[in-house]
Amino acid sequence: MTGKAKHTLKLKVLMAGEAVGTLAQDERGQLWFEYDAAWVSSGFALSPMPSFALKLGAFKATRHTFGGLHGVFNDALPDGWGLLLMDRALKQARNWAPHDITPLDRLAYMGNRAMGALEFRPLLAADQRVDAPRLDSLAEQSMLAQEGDAAELLAALYVHGGSPGGARPKVTVAAAESAPLLSGFETIPDHYDHWMVKFRSNTADPVCMGRVEMAYAQMAAAAGVDMPPSRLMSAKVRGVQEDFFAVKRFDRIKNKKLHVISLGGMLDASHREPCLDYTELLKAVHFATKNIQDVERAFRLMVFNVLAHNKDDHVKNFAFLFNGKHWQLAPAFDLTFSGGVGNQHTTAVAGQGNPTLSAIKQVAKGAGIKQADLVIDHVFAAVSQWPRFASEQGVTSDVANVYAQAIQAGPCFAELDGQRR
Repeated sequence: MTGKAKHTLKLKVLMAGEAVGTLAQDERGQLWFEYDAAWVSSGFALSPMPSFALKLGAFKATRHTFGGLHGVFNDALPDGWGLLLMDRALKQARNWAPHDITPLDRLAYMGNRAMGALEFRPLLAADQRVDAPRLDSLAEQSMLAQEGDAAELLAALYVHGGSPGGARPKVTVAAAESAPLLSGFETIPDHYDHWMVKFRSNTADPVCMGRVEMAYAQMAAAAGVDMPPSRLMSAKVRGVQEDFFAVKRFDRIKNKKLHVISLGGMLDASHREPCLDYTELLKAVHFATKNIQDVERAFRLMVFNVLAHNKDDHVKNFAFLFNGKHWQLAPAFDLTFSGGVGNQHTTAVAGQGNPTLSAIKQVAKGAGIKQADLVIDHVFAAVSQWPRFASEQGVTSDVANVYAQAIQAGPCFAELDGQRR
């Protein structure tokens, strides 16, 4: 096709085959969404925010954060790695430069492959059916894509790797014990589940990154953080066997898709810049879930992020699931050692980018967390065991030691450690 290929001006939004509403672009480029009348009668609001209340009539996004696209629909788009693959696919298929691709084009390209439960029609191109995924081939292709050397990437990488968010390369697959991987975009057998496999960045991550994330997942679980099941999956990349971190998807239960909205999608806030404090984050959790237990879970996650040096705690790394009746805080994800912008937390703690213990307690008091000290002690005890978790998962000693030094140097960790000596 040529650069004159027509862009998408209208999309039907569906869930489990049922029409939810219509997204459309007007002659001025403004994007509008309107619920279908049948969905207003029998469905649920796509976001906890009042602007998405079930009612007839078209409405715009409350802010222009995502080029005029509503945050809940922006959540259906990948970022970083997935956008790289999408841009290359659309360049090949339609000769479109990245700046020519509209938000509706991108949603039409995603079709039924988006994270969460939302689907979009008509498709920008016919559904791509590919063979069952081979992890070694996908890992190899991910490295080529990062290096810019793959002029003709495998169709399998576009399909399996084109939907997840985040900057790091990753793919979605269906997996079962002692069985070959299957596509996560087909009906899967009962003994299979949906998983996401994270490859490492060629330039930013150590070779043992998969083992680092596995150690962090176990450390977070020991700290009482609500974590989805995880495992390591092995593949041979350029002749060397590597272990990659894999996590069971919480937006899938067998062949059922669950609706998810990120905190950033709910607030129309970008994850690309610091825009929130945990004080507001906990208020947002209470607003969405109406459940103090979810607020307490979010507080525990905050404490873990601070003590474990996970500073890439942006608004897209917190999410809510709709369970058919109400919203609940989703399990934690993307927990690993990270430096953040300027070596500070993306989400501030009582205004601090490198928070002290008093800042954590200030957030706890404002949110009404009654057993904050017990939570802090529990999380500290788990994070103090980082060397053990790292050793058990085979993290190389040089990487484990560098991370341990950074963790121990954190103001809050150092203060707690000093109190116990």
